[in-house]
Amino acid sequence: MTVWINGRLLGDDEASVSVFDRGLVVGDGIFETIKVVGGVPFALSRHLARLGRSAAGLGLPEPDLEAIRAGADALLEASGRPERARMRITVTGGMSHLGSERTGSPPTVIVALGELTP
Repeated sequence: MTVWINGRLLGDDEASVSVFDRGLVVGDGIFETIKVVGGVPFALSRHLARLGRSAAGLGLPEPDLEAIRAGADALLEASGRPERARMRITVTGGMSHLGSERTGSPPTVIVALGELTP
């Protein structure tokens, strides 16, 4: 499997997120889950718009939605444009320490594909 993390396509064996990422430390993040049919993510523009609104609502830096769209497309292409899949876009508050305040780190952005089961 391949994933897209912070602008890079990586094999799942080399993909990682720091244990000091705010998504893990304090659950500071947002996500969208998108159905992929015929190699095309359903309503991607609407999901990305909602991702942007969610980030604003939590005070996260505005995600680069065009970069995420390009990453989603690159991931689908690298995965052979699966007929059916589940795409998950996750944006976290980025690197932190073990406290609850943000450090100004750029967000962590992940796009992953998984099996779509009924």
